[in-house]
Amino acid sequence: MKAFISTLLASIAIAAPAVAAPLPADHQQFLDTMARDGVNVHINEPAQACYGEKDMDGAYIVFEGDRYLVICQDNRSKAEFNINEDLSFIAPWTANDLDTIRHEGFHAIQDCMAGSKNDMVFDTVFTSQEEVIDTYGVYNTMRIMSAYSTHYEADRHGEIKYEIEAFYAAENYSATELNDMYNKFCM
Repeated sequence: MKAFISTLLASIAIAAPAVAAPLPADHQQFLDTMARDGVNVHINEPAQACYGEKDMDGAYIVFEGDRYLVICQDNRSKAEFNINEDLSFIAPWTANDLDTIRHEGFHAIQDCMAGSKNDMVFDTVFTSQEEVIDTYGVYNTMRIMSAYSTHYEADRHGEIKYEIEAFYAAENYSATELNDMYNKFCM
């Protein structure tokens, strides 16, 4: 896992920006707000994240003080991605791709809640974790805890609360509402 993270972080630092297919206006505004605030947005790159063994939907990462939001589209194709050429292929956006933008964007908001907004020190946005779990559902919460428990070996429950909150927010808040939260907590 540490080797994968190191490779991912190193490749993000040298990845070139992608040209995106049109996004719904609210999601584009959310990405634009984060980009204006210094978040580097990458679509279908770096290859180690989007085409590796992990089959990631996305990531929010801070590396050497720089913030990166990575979206790995559902319909990306290895045949259309060549790391040695200019990346211009962006697949049509799926509902899951849009959900991933909201989820990873919410992690950027969580990063603004404690410390500085580029230190990868998160805090919860919502005051009641119990209310989040009640609204999101015990089944969904347990599914996330099971899926993410291997990612957070040292502290199985402490960090997973941020994932639960991000899944909840992505499902229950629009990109416009999340953009407003970003402006409130991060700008």
